[in-house]
Amino acid sequence: MRLGYRTAILFSGLLWLGIGILLLTKGINYLVLAGNAHLSGGISGFSLLKCIDLFAKSPEQSTTILVCVALVLGFFKGRVMMKKAVIRVVRRIRSLPTPIPLTALYSKGYLFLIGGMAFLGVSFKYLPLPVDIKGFVDFAVGVALINGAMLYIRAIYDKELCS
Repeated sequence: MRLGYRTAILFSGLLWLGIGILLLTKGINYLVLAGNAHLSGGISGFSLLKCIDLFAKSPEQSTTILVCVALVLGFFKGRVMMKKAVIRVVRRIRSLPTPIPLTALYSKGYLFLIGGMAFLGVSFKYLPLPVDIKGFVDFAVGVALINGAMLYIRAIYDKELCS
């Protein structure tokens, strides 16, 4: 399969968007589990929700604060850190001769990075961390990836973004 510049950039953006949506829903599910456990008093050990309870008036408010902090962190990660990755990948795509084979779309280093992140994501599921921390991290990373996907889509039409 061979792609043009716009199609290759769109493919990268849709890939990030899909993974971001998966992580976002996974994080929301974890946060719902943590919120329900927190409401019923079933949280033992360390918990972000317990820490936020020191400042919040109710368990619902502490869950809302946790979601808002994850949204803000994910937004800034997407705007600052992911923007660098998007610029690097878009510049690489635009430097390749068209039509671009799908196998040449990403460098080997980038593929190792994606594989390492996927491995960490899968192993994260089995780490003995509280559910609210898992939900917080997955939710924030999902928001960041969705934000990065929008940067890819914007890069299709805005050549100054990555030049």
